[in-house]
Amino acid sequence: MKTSTVVATIIQTSLVLAGSLRAQTPTGLYVGSHMDIWQAGGYSDGSDGVPPAVYTFPAAPGQIIRFARVKGSWTCSNGVPEYGPDGTTTGPCNNPGTPHHINPTGPFSGFNTTDFTGALVGMFLEDTLPGVAPPTLTFYVSDSSQGGIQTDFPGLRPRIGQVFFIGDGLTGTGTGSAQVFVVPPTATHLYLGFVDGCGDDVPPGCYSDNAGAVATIFLLQTLPQLQGLN
Repeated sequence: MKTSTVVATIIQTSLVLAGSLRAQTPTGLYVGSHMDIWQAGGYSDGSDGVPPAVYTFPAAPGQIIRFARVKGSWTCSNGVPEYGPDGTTTGPCNNPGTPHHINPTGPFSGFNTTDFTGALVGMFLEDTLPGVAPPTLTFYVSDSSQGGIQTDFPGLRPRIGQVFFIGDGLTGTGTGSAQVFVVPPTATHLYLGFVDGCGDDVPPGCYSDNAGAVATIFLLQTLPQLQGLN
């Protein structure tokens, strides 16, 4: 595991959940499998996808997001949607033993996975696009051979413009604790979408033959103990 990457992005649940939370009204977003996360903020990446779903909120320190519900299914090609929001480690949409790398695109990071593909992902943005793409994160289910972050993390602190794994928002697939996503203090938008590409080490693409969607319900909350940390 690449310690420098993980230390910078993973947070401990005990820190996040300490103290009282101020919660806002739950928000729901529908995320279709054609939604290209790299079209966030009005950016055009030239893919055959469509812009991702977006939630707008005021910038503030000490904010976190937790998902109360992520349900639905998708497929990477025309057919019956059969894979959940955590993606798949098997089947025609994932070639076992083959990593999946989507290159950094425009002002945004890339997205790498070692042993799965097709999960729901997110990105935080400010009112304007980043000037420089942030580092690309790598995620894995059980194969840590390329380092990165295991998908059962308790909490994550993504940067502006960084594509990050959400899945079903739980530490396990359909089970476990709600994962905590720390909102960058200057962020004003959360984008939700999918990752797709026509091969490995490629730009985003091949969205038009996808099928299915997921429905999400999440909470933006304020944790006073985090206000001086992010």
